[in-house]
Amino acid sequence: MVTASTRFSGVAGQRLNKAIRVNITLIFCFIYTGRYSCLAQLCPGLSNNLLINESFGTASNAPSLTSQTTYRYVSSSCPENGEYTLSPTVDGSCFLNTWHYVTEDHTANDVRGNMLIINASDEAGTFYQQPLPGLCGGTRYEFSVWGLNLLKPGICSDPTLPNLTIQIETNSGQVLQTIDFGSIDLTTTPTWKLYSTLFTAPTTTEPVVVKLINNRGAGGCGNDLALDDIQLKQCDACAPDPVFVPDVFTPNDDRTNEELAVFIKDAVSFSITIYNRWGNAVFYSNSLGNRWNGTFSGTPCAAGEYSWVISYKLADSATTTREYIKRGYVMLLR
Repeated sequence: MVTASTRFSGVAGQRLNKAIRVNITLIFCFIYTGRYSCLAQLCPGLSNNLLINESFGTASNAPSLTSQTTYRYVSSSCPENGEYTLSPTVDGSCFLNTWHYVTEDHTANDVRGNMLIINASDEAGTFYQQPLPGLCGGTRYEFSVWGLNLLKPGICSDPTLPNLTIQIETNSGQVLQTIDFGSIDLTTTPTWKLYSTLFTAPTTTEPVVVKLINNRGAGGCGNDLALDDIQLKQCDACAPDPVFVPDVFTPNDDRTNEELAVFIKDAVSFSITIYNRWGNAVFYSNSLGNRWNGTFSGTPCAAGEYSWVISYKLADSATTTREYIKRGYVMLLR
């Protein structure tokens, strides 16, 4: 196993040692029992803080995946193209004995725990998705899943291998991270393999989802797999929110809290629009120094709750920026 304490010689080794030290690490690890191997990224820090831990239940208590996959659930141990089942074992007699016999799932220390058994659809594309709730903007997370190729070697002259991509994106389609792990290879014995990627959550209130994509259609022999232990880990403590807007301001001529001040750290650009309860814009500014004083066209606005939308850009690097949108409410009191 390659670990942070492993030392490598030569120029290439020195570069690799440095990469490990700064945690820009993509590791290939093998446990020589023949059962597990992995292709993964390291999640330091709060790696034991599991926000998602999907092990697909047990034989007597299986979850519903209706909202997470477009594939059709079947109770049969041998699902057809575009179908899946949940089971603690894989029946090796499926499809004329072309599948491995898998006697247990990947999850440690469970009793008759399920795995997700998939017979790929005729069309390539997303076959499983999982919402990622409660993420802290600007904080790193690790998403991981264990996979296994069900097809035995030597069965097909030209086997179709599942080809896995993990994609993290917002509900509106903004892609945050994509990693293509390539094909899930055939193995002489059923071997679980870990697929994992690090990503940084966006500074937005928009929900985030992870998608598992199979880049191969079902045409040909093979393209069948099992998945287990889908996990989301928080790698770092939540970063401070770069945007702060007070909940209340009081434009009543007492020279205290007369304007709505917005505070943003390290923004390249900024704009705010404030709306009344009917959805009409009553204030707009693209300068932090230009603050709302509670009026519209010189007339004082009524006391009550107003909504705001802030759009701002932060620098991703010296040459690139990323736009974020944040929404909230403020109470105007007089």
